[in-house]
Amino acid sequence: MSVDVDRILDLLDQETINRTVLLQHDYARETFKLPRITVRDHQEFAYLLRSYVEHHVRTVGDGELSEATSFGEAKRIVDYAFNQDPYQEGYARALQMALDGSEGGMRAVLNEVADALKRRALQAYTDHVYHHHINVNSKDDNRALSRAFYHRFGPILQRFGIPVDEDTFAFNARAALEYHRQVIQHLLGIAKKI
Repeated sequence: MSVDVDRILDLLDQETINRTVLLQHDYARETFKLPRITVRDHQEFAYLLRSYVEHHVRTVGDGELSEATSFGEAKRIVDYAFNQDPYQEGYARALQMALDGSEGGMRAVLNEVADALKRRALQAYTDHVYHHHINVNSKDDNRALSRAFYHRFGPILQRFGIPVDEDTFAFNARAALEYHRQVIQHLLGIAKKI
């Protein structure tokens, strides 16, 4: 298998990622109608979490989830995202925010769920690109990608003070692709500010 670096980098282009992955997640977030930023009780909180995940998954075209699966997914995300206090689990903290409207209330909780689902979709997409175009057991494929990556972006990375050479990513081309995506995203952010 020969490595088509141009195809891989085209698939990891920020515009391609926005068009094929990220915009549909933003649309799901925007189209969910939240009646208010506070909830009356735990039952309404759990209902909104579950409803949002079902809406999000359906909107991005990932099918249907059961109520239990939707709630479980939302609870895992909320537990992780809001777990900042060793004496209170993340879910309880998010519930408190939704009850009293603090720190953005229920909207902030749902935004965190949306962001987590979006990050997961981006990770799945980049994993697909990598594993579809690279034989992970082939040192030759990984070296070819690393070599092409270095020839294209090595001088730019070195200009930023990042010490790289042709072998930097030779045994972890997946890291090179992720690094490439992050660098391009960073450069686009700088260009927008200019």
